[in-house]
Amino acid sequence: MDGESKKTILIVDDVEMNCKMLSVILSEKYHTLEADNGKTAMEVLEEAQEPVSLILLDIIMPVMDGFQFLKWIQSAEAYRNIPIIFVTSETYEENILGGIKMGVRDVIAKPYNPELVLKRVDNLILLSEHAEGNEKNPIPRGGEAAPQRPLSNTALIVDDIGINRAIIKNALTEEYKSLEAANGKEALEILEKQGDKIAVVLLDIIMPVMDGYVFMQEAKRQHLLKNIPVIAITSEDSPLKLDRLMNLGICEIIQKPFTPSVIKNRIDYMVKLQSCTK
Repeated sequence: MDGESKKTILIVDDVEMNCKMLSVILSEKYHTLEADNGKTAMEVLEEAQEPVSLILLDIIMPVMDGFQFLKWIQSAEAYRNIPIIFVTSETYEENILGGIKMGVRDVIAKPYNPELVLKRVDNLILLSEHAEGNEKNPIPRGGEAAPQRPLSNTALIVDDIGINRAIIKNALTEEYKSLEAANGKEALEILEKQGDKIAVVLLDIIMPVMDGYVFMQEAKRQHLLKNIPVIAITSEDSPLKLDRLMNLGICEIIQKPFTPSVIKNRIDYMVKLQSCTK
């Protein structure tokens, strides 16, 4: 990629090794700036020679932590619209939910999968660019807004454990309808009959009858997933298995145990991303 066209990402973490690792992961596609706490991040933003397109933010830091930085950036008109991703080992749900309420767009848990980090950064920047483009050009050159097909708001939840399906369904209930399947075979049957109604598939991997791997292979072979993003919700954490999922066409991976608010947030932006890239 031409250096002139690279966007800039600010990495904020008090552990230097974490900053360096993220910089290496992102270096081929992005310029990176680093800060070791929220106060330093404020200074970096104000002194940056190029606009910052995204911030990767740790929560627990000395001097100024992630929440103090969020409070500051909300009041800073020049920076308040920069998308922010928490990159943290913090698992306390109240803190994660608090960040989302303060405008955090996503959460990446430490230790992280490099390919997944890059994919989430790419997706969020693309979605932010699309939103910015709509604000700048809300009406096409012809003078009238082109009609848009209403987005589907149905999620297909595929998991052999009923309580998991219920938790996910409850997290989505305000904005999404839900269809449920207990294994990959049932999910294929639903896609064959109602695929045009489905906006996203939430897929467990380890299931009886037909697991998530076979489901992805069959769904792709039968062309049932055209324009439908698939998010894996799984306890799998082996890098090889996660890479296998990505190679099968999984758009996103959410680790179990999961935070319902994170699932809702991530589904929202994956569905919006899919609609803006059609």
